[in-house]
Amino acid sequence: MQKYDNLGQVFRNLRTNRHISLKQISDEVVSASQISRFERGESELSIGKFLHALDNMNIEVSEFMDAVNNYQRTEQIRFMSALIPLEYERNVAGFQKMLKEEERKFKEHPEIYRYHLNTILLQSFICKCDSSIIFPKDYIEQVTDYLFTTEDWNIYEIILVGNLYLFIDIPLLHKMGQEILKRKYYYCEIGSHKNIVTMTLLNIWETCLHRDSLEIAAIYMEQIKPLIDDETDMYKRTIYLFLSGLQHYKEGEEQTGIDEMKHAIMIFEWVGSDNLANNYKKDFARFVK
Repeated sequence: MQKYDNLGQVFRNLRTNRHISLKQISDEVVSASQISRFERGESELSIGKFLHALDNMNIEVSEFMDAVNNYQRTEQIRFMSALIPLEYERNVAGFQKMLKEEERKFKEHPEIYRYHLNTILLQSFICKCDSSIIFPKDYIEQVTDYLFTTEDWNIYEIILVGNLYLFIDIPLLHKMGQEILKRKYYYCEIGSHKNIVTMTLLNIWETCLHRDSLEIAAIYMEQIKPLIDDETDMYKRTIYLFLSGLQHYKEGEEQTGIDEMKHAIMIFEWVGSDNLANNYKKDFARFVK
């Protein structure tokens, strides 16, 4: 807890760096004298007053905590960041090395369940890279128990669903998807979170289509559309176009579906995303007779 002893000082530094006076952020909820004593370390602020004061300075909690940690990445952020290049390279050996490290941490600190969840997440990447490796069924049971005993899902919980979807049956996957949909606009208030939420929902939609659960797939088709209203977000909009085509094709609107899928593939080719274009060509050949 020692690093959190300086919360008042960090608050003051952020306030003065923005040239904001105590008077400007004080009101009927939190007074200037309360904030001043908090900054000097003489007293604490309640959570409600602290969050209200941050809001008055237009500072996100995540930004404040970054300052508290001297803008150094947390252990979990470093872990998540390391996954990206390994996934791009399909580096099974790299994932296995990380998995052993998370197993070691969990053995030393069994009270930190996140380490075990990280091993499950890493195993999913390994199995996606090498289809000959079977994903343990008990991992799904463990993740399910964790998720549905966790009252509020944050972005880590969504990342779990977004990477384990291939190994989850449709009824359970849809149940998880519904939990995300309940709070999708809350999650999407932060840009990076919106990207993760949208991609997770696209993955669920695609899985429902691949397994011919068309009624459930149609729910995600409708719910995802408002999340891709930004015309600059070509990647997700193009994936949506392809999945929309597959949905229409499987529902009997064959020519409409074929046209949409071909247009999506063409867009990926035009922008030089050859790997994406080839992946969706394989899907097209798989489903279109």
